[in-house]
Amino acid sequence: MQSNPVSAVNPPISEEVAILRRQLETTQAAFVSATMEKNFLKRAMADLNFHHNAHDGIVYTDAQNRVVYANPYFLKMMNIADPAELLNKPLPEYMWHDPSDADHLFGDVQAFGFVRERDLSLYNQDKAPIFVACSSVASRDEDGQFVGTEIMLCNVTSKRKVQAELANRTQTLTRVTALSRESLGYLEEIVKRGATPSEILGIIVQVQQQLDQALNSPNQMG
Repeated sequence: MQSNPVSAVNPPISEEVAILRRQLETTQAAFVSATMEKNFLKRAMADLNFHHNAHDGIVYTDAQNRVVYANPYFLKMMNIADPAELLNKPLPEYMWHDPSDADHLFGDVQAFGFVRERDLSLYNQDKAPIFVACSSVASRDEDGQFVGTEIMLCNVTSKRKVQAELANRTQTLTRVTALSRESLGYLEEIVKRGATPSEILGIIVQVQQQLDQALNSPNQMG
């Protein structure tokens, strides 16, 4: 009986096809994995570039509250020339107007997961005051374990200065308005009782001096 040449060839072909399919599946899986990793790295680089060029201070700390990253804006805001002054160390003590603010910030982030727009009074390295709105979030690993804190500090120093200036101007305007009303009332009174021109002129000179003093008095920060 003659052997069937087709049946003799089929098994090797079927096995070869199976091997090729497994290789194709492995290649496809590797391609998908590589594509996902590439996209992840692109997003990570985009985030890093954003943080690096942000106009807010951004600081990352580890689970022991030591600095692992500080962006250029934070360094400039704090007048720190060398990032090495911060890395692998807690945020410097000199920056806190109230030393307890640091413990409260990190404690609240760990307890609640975030802090949103908390007003903080800070000092830079030259002890110049800086006012910031601080937002922070806890960073966790895949198992949900706390691994650090992401901190964003929005510099509102200029805004606070403008607010203080407006408050001072409002106080000055209030004083001048009250003095003007009082002086006009007094002038009206002495005119009605027949005051002499020299007496009226004397009162006007006094009022002018009081107005000048009110307008030129040193501003008090609110």
